[in-house]
Amino acid sequence: MLNRLKNLLNKNKNPLDMPLDKLKESKIMLDIQIRKLEDEISNIDSQITALFEKAKKAKSKSEELTIATKIKTLSQRKKQLQNSHALLNKQVRFVDNLIVIKENEAVLKSTPLWNVLNKMSPEELERELINLRLDSENVINTLNTALGITDDALSMTSEEYDEDIEDILKTIHAVKEGELDVEDAKEIVSEDKKDKDKLLFE
Repeated sequence: MLNRLKNLLNKNKNPLDMPLDKLKESKIMLDIQIRKLEDEISNIDSQITALFEKAKKAKSKSEELTIATKIKTLSQRKKQLQNSHALLNKQVRFVDNLIVIKENEAVLKSTPLWNVLNKMSPEELERELINLRLDSENVINTLNTALGITDDALSMTSEEYDEDIEDILKTIHAVKEGELDVEDAKEIVSEDKKDKDKLLFE
């Protein structure tokens, strides 16, 4: 299952190109694998407990040694499973965050954030996202902070920057400067492009 997941995640060079339904499928696969690991760890814990109970009744050093060896083997296996569990949990965070990004793709594409994310290698993107906990309410602020994107960078215009967002920002600045009141601003953002320019700059 882990190989299937790896192939699924690596199918596209850029994880951001991966369809949302495939990401959700990956999340389900990860959750299943994590539950299996947790069940196996729990089973090992039960076996170790039973061995210690058995050791209480051991009648010879040889029997104690045999039990101790079994406990050591089980403990080593448990550590391996716990390491795998930790790695899978990191992968879950990565996929969870990708899902949030894809669900908010339209909003993110109206900011410089999308270009920054798109220019990252898959390894860089995973490294950045693996330690974050994004949700739809904090996705932009959290990514800005994590990636070190400043307000100045966000206000920079580019050919790919959403023109409607630029116009709304101009309107906001006009309101803040006292050049427009809120009612006029509401009308401006509802107008067609030509009418907006006329109202803003007349």
